[in-house]
Amino acid sequence: MSTLTYTFYHLPNKEPVGLCNKIVQGYLLKWSMKKCLRINYYAFNQEFKLDDINQFALDFFRDNNVTNSLQASFNQFAGSNIARVQTKSIPCTVTSMAFFDKLLDPNNGIVCFSGTGDDGIHTIHQCMEVYKNGIYISNKLKMMLFEDECEEYFLYNEDERAEFMFRLLQHFSIGGQWCQDDVVVEPYLDAIKYIYKDLLSVEKIPESGMQVSSKMYQVVAFDSNDTVLFPKEIKSPISYSFAYLVVNPKSRTVALFFHNVGDKIYT
Repeated sequence: MSTLTYTFYHLPNKEPVGLCNKIVQGYLLKWSMKKCLRINYYAFNQEFKLDDINQFALDFFRDNNVTNSLQASFNQFAGSNIARVQTKSIPCTVTSMAFFDKLLDPNNGIVCFSGTGDDGIHTIHQCMEVYKNGIYISNKLKMMLFEDECEEYFLYNEDERAEFMFRLLQHFSIGGQWCQDDVVVEPYLDAIKYIYKDLLSVEKIPESGMQVSSKMYQVVAFDSNDTVLFPKEIKSPISYSFAYLVVNPKSRTVALFFHNVGDKIYT
């Protein structure tokens, strides 16, 4: 094994305030994600360079401090078995929930609005159920998220759909193995708002306004036989499990945001 370039230190006292919020935990229980969706924070010892992400990710999953912290929630994990880590850069340029304004516009056919002002709710339109890539789609929100042959899908262009904020909506909509769909859109957006703040650092740039300074990567760790070791895999056409590394270069901290799909319903 090569000498590690980066060393990591678990930050157990740093709590993901949004994820731990009781309201969010209630949503996650309904979506079959409670206790399976986690955020761990770590500090690292070297300057982060964008073109060094593959080495950074490999060192991360092989680090004993990372391994020990992950074993608390995923006891099969052994960092010494990691042979390579696949990384994919994920855009996270969105800094406002206004990103979802067109989703909330009743004229676009995804939701209908009832009530007045901030007390109103956006009910998701239901539709005839279809089956697509392992997902049962029975409402217009899921149509927009996953059915690329319907009109609703094109409400967001490809660049917008690549954004981490959009991916969060997809993840929460899929949920876990026993996910119960919400009939209104507010719980999904509330959870996104809380967890987005747990993960990303924003800074004010003169003449440019607010800008995300964090770097986001989707990660998958493999052993020497190209078997996925992290995140946890199950035999299903749906990608319930996912993992992201969120690097904050200035503070030399990194968050691991992951969902290892559970094999039981938590209460």
